[in-house]
Amino acid sequence: MKKLLLGSALAASVLLAGSSYAETKVSGYLETTVTSKETKTAGVSGNSTPQNIGHEASIDLKTSKELDNGFTMSAGFGMQDGTQVDQFLKLSTGNTTFAVGSDVTGVADNVSQEDFTPHIAQSFHDVGNGGLSGVKSVHGGNAFYLIQKMDLLTFEGAYAPTQAGGTAAGSSTDGVTGSGYDLAVHGNLGVEGLKVGYGVSEESPVGDSSRTQDSYAMGIKYAISGFTVGYGTSTNTNVSNVSTQNQTAGISYKISDALSLGVYAGTVEKDGTSNDEENYSTQLGYDFGGLGLTVGYYTAEDIGGVRGTDAETFEVRTVTKF
Repeated sequence: MKKLLLGSALAASVLLAGSSYAETKVSGYLETTVTSKETKTAGVSGNSTPQNIGHEASIDLKTSKELDNGFTMSAGFGMQDGTQVDQFLKLSTGNTTFAVGSDVTGVADNVSQEDFTPHIAQSFHDVGNGGLSGVKSVHGGNAFYLIQKMDLLTFEGAYAPTQAGGTAAGSSTDGVTGSGYDLAVHGNLGVEGLKVGYGVSEESPVGDSSRTQDSYAMGIKYAISGFTVGYGTSTNTNVSNVSTQNQTAGISYKISDALSLGVYAGTVEKDGTSNDEENYSTQLGYDFGGLGLTVGYYTAEDIGGVRGTDAETFEVRTVTKF
């Protein structure tokens, strides 16, 4: 028993000694929103909801260390509203990174249409006015990752195997419960201020690889002299072969170091609907040097392709990072 205790103590001391050389960083943010919303359906008068106050808090812990074999190891996890999220372990050498974890990098979600729209406040689907959302992706589930950085472009890939019990591989699967993969390429092609990208994602139900959920996304964004313009599109086709296309475009202008203004538009086209959903937003942001304040006004028309189903949202949002 004494030998066992001594061995356990020695093992623990070795682990602690090794971890003492790793650099650990703690970061996070606190977000507060005040939102009011009015909805309307065809033939029915508008319905205003009371103002809602929301909070979101996140803490991230990250550590890194040069290993004896020449690789750089980094690992970490996050806590969002009290729940552990986005754990990862990375091994890097040169411009190549191997990783395992959840949400290590966005992959196809890094080139979703909203990534090319220069938002100052929230993206359309974060507000939840209508049906406009990002590309479906496996990046939110536990997956294996490969990331290759080059001078002009970055290549990313992720493979998410079927989880124990046949649970979903990814974070936005429309009921798909099998394995899946993401592939993406993005970069500036050597042009300062430019970002272009293209990505694909595919997920298959357990035991039925003949039916897949397929998605692709692409876009372009360019910033010059305080102006940023961007356009992106994403198409998601579910296992029933029903496709939904999301498109967004926007322009923002940095009036000063602290003040920014932007306008945006988005469209949702879905198979089987007679009308396209239209989304519009005007957003204003101000940086107080430690406290970010954004104000956004969002409208959605013909939500879900239903004529006369509309929504308006006004939101004030603050973000404090630490």
